[in-house]
Parts: sequence; C-alpha cells; structure tokens
Amino acid sequence: MKIPKPLKILKALNSLKTIPSFFHSPKRQRCQLQLPIPFHQLAPPYWQAGLRLLLCLAWLWGSSLGLSVSAQEPTSLNTTTAAIARFEAGQDAHQAGKLHEALHLYEEALSLDDTLAPIHFQRGMVLLALQRPVEAVTAFERCVALQPDFLRGWLQLGAAALAANNIAQAERAYTTVLQLAPEHLEARLYLARLALRHQKPEAALEFLAPLGAATVHPEVAVVRGQAYLLTGQTEAAVKAFSQALGEQANHPEARRGRGDAYAAQGQMEAAIADWQAAYSSTPNAEIAAHIVSAMHQLGQREAARTFLEAARKQFPQDEQLATLASSLEGEAAIVAAAALLRAGRFAEAAAAYAPLVAQAPKAIAPRAGLATALFKLGRFAEAAEHFTILRQQQPEVAATYFFLAVCYDKMGDYKQALATYEAFLARADSVQNRLEIEKVHLRLPSLRRQAEQLKPRRP
Repeated sequence: MKIPKPLKILKALNSLKTIPSFFHSPKRQRCQLQLPIPFHQLAPPYWQAGLRLLLCLAWLWGSSLGLSVSAQEPTSLNTTTAAIARFEAGQDAHQAGKLHEALHLYEEALSLDDTLAPIHFQRGMVLLALQRPVEAVTAFERCVALQPDFLRGWLQLGAAALAANNIAQAERAYTTVLQLAPEHLEARLYLARLALRHQKPEAALEFLAPLGAATVHPEVAVVRGQAYLLTGQTEAAVKAFSQALGEQANHPEARRGRGDAYAAQGQMEAAIADWQAAYSSTPNAEIAAHIVSAMHQLGQREAARTFLEAARKQFPQDEQLATLASSLEGEAAIVAAAALLRAGRFAEAAAAYAPLVAQAPKAIAPRAGLATALFKLGRFAEAAEHFTILRQQQPEVAATYFFLAVCYDKMGDYKQALATYEAFLARADSVQNRLEIEKVHLRLPSLRRQAEQLKPRRP
C-alpha cells in the first residue's frame, strides 16, 4: 500500500541531521553527563515547532487532499504521539534529577516506538549518570544507527565506551566524529588523550595540529604540554602549560604538568610551587609524594615532614606515602646517629646505628656508620664483619679495604691484613687517599716480616 505523505513526514523525522525541538526544548536545559573534559555541549538545533503540532498539521493536510488512510495508520500516529508524551515526561524527570523515573519513562516511550533516536540518546545519558556505561553504549549505538550523522550521539558513544573501558570502540566513535566534522575540537582532544594513554605523544600532537598553534583553549594547551613532556621537550612543555594557566590560572592538570616539566629541568622550587597549587585544588597522594621528595632534596626536611604528616592524614592507606614516611624516618635516625659519631660519642652512635642496620640490612649508610663506630671503640672483630659486608656491596670503594686491613692487623691476622692492604693500594686514589697510602707504605715492611714469621717452618 502506498504510504500517505503525513506518515512519510513522520518517518522522515528519524533521518534528520539534527534533533527535533522536543529533544532540545528552549524552555528547559536537559540533563547532561559531565564528561572528563569540561566542554560546552553543542548548540541545540533550531527546531522550535513541537512534533505534535507538526503531526497534526500533516494529518490535516492529508485529510484536506482526500487521501485514504487505513485504520492502522492513526493507530501508528497515536502510538508515536504517546511515545513522545512519555519522552517529554521523562525529560521533566531527568531535569529534576529523578534518574530512575526518567529511565523508566524513556523505556516506556521506546516500548511504544523505538525508532526515535532522541529517546535512545537521552536514555543513554541517564544510564551514564547512573554509572551503567555498558547499557549506555548500547543506547548510543542504537541512536547513531538511526541517525548516523548525529555528532552528539557519536560523542556520547565515545564517552560511554571510555567509561566501560572499551578504548577501541571509543576511538572508533571519535574517529567517526572527525569524519563528519574534521575540525571538531572535542573529538580531536579525546583522540589526543587516548594517544597519550598509549604512550604515543607524536600521534597526540598530530591530532591537535589542525587546531593551530594559536588555539588558546586550556585543554588543548594541556594535552600539548603533556605530549611535549613525554617527548622530552621540557621548554615547549612549560610554554604550553603556561599558556593553559594564562587562560585558567588554577587549572590542576596544567599546574601538575608544569611542575613535572620544571622538575625535569631541575628547577625544584618552581616545581614545588606548581605542585602545591595543583594539590590545593585537587589533593592527590602522588603529587604529595612529589612535593615531599622535592622538599627533602632541597634540604627542607622540617617542611617535608610537616607536609607528609598532613598528606598521610588525608590518604592514610596510600602505600607510596607510607614508604616515603618510613624512608624519611629512617633517614632522620641516620642523621641523628651520624651526629653522635661526629661528636665522638661512639658507644651511643653504635647503639643508634645497630637497629637501623637490622631494619635495612642492605642499606649502606647505617652499616658504614656502625662499622666506623665499632672501629673507633676498638671492637675490631665486630667492625671487620661489617666492613666485609660493605666490601661485598661496594667493591670499588678503597677506604673500606683500608679499615678492614687495619682491623685484621689489630686482630693479629697479618696475612689477611697484608692481602687487604695490597688490595687497598690497587684501588686507592693518589690524591684523595694520600694519607692512608703513606700509612700503608710505612706499615708494609714490618707487616711482611710478621706475616713471614707465621709461616710454618720446614722440617
């Protein structure tokens, strides 16, 4: 049967390039899912006449021409009109934040007519808001199947796919947007961010290139900065992040990124300033660890300790901060033990170093301190044990051989002492170890005689 023109008009609604007015009603702003990058939604189309009015006029026009309409056709129109009524009610609930009610009404509308792309789109938006991204993907897929050139449908399909951790589908969706609108900023930004996620900074810069270097959108500048940083172009990264901060002074990603770039350049004070600004905006355990480490590197130990204590209260379960706290506590104890050693309080120094060696057997500094304190106390056998371990850990350090040789010498093990002195001379620096070298040369003649006397006599 030949389809009357009123019904052709109704079916044509499903192939429109824009969403009709009942989707973007000027009397209300529809609920939108907040995307990872805060871009303004695309401007609504300018369909201002309601679909019901359009349907009525079309129906009257057909009637005026005397077109014969079967009994089933008004039923189809009535069903679609009922679907639109459910959709409008869902829009009201959606705007009021009643997401489950909105979802129920959208699904009722689709049970009456599932060929209207706007209803699938808004159902997908509600599902995203309800953190049901897999179902949202299905809704947006149906939307773009009905309306293949609907940009917002493809954009939200990409967002839903990302939320569902389907990176490949997200990339396909954003690539489709670029096929429809090659200069589309949001799609290019998402694809650039996905390229960075794959550790492909050159590809990210290529996605952003058509936007032009003069583009001052802060998100574009931030992604450029991140790409430059990954390629080792720290100056270009600083410039890009600074451009973003010129547009949005407290942009947390730009502050974090510029801090990372400054740190890569060795400008730790500038890095700390940016990291602290980023942390105050969006507290993050990783940034806190960077701040503490940088402060410690600059010798700001008290400031580092204070900041770390505050960060650990905010992130008590973070393993990185816990490890950092343990490390700083151990280092503070080493500093205190070293102070005792420098002050000549050798017994106290040995007592302070001993538990540190037990806690970290592979750590060089506490074992070296303990060995030195024991050596100064004349406890040569104990000192020799620690110097032997240090020699195994750092066989290139000449001083270790010298002190170990002295321990053997004091213990009367002249053969071991002779061999270790000779090993010291083979490694010693003529300038740095000049005094020790002189002592060894003075000692060697008599030591050789003593070692010779220890040889068993021939029968």
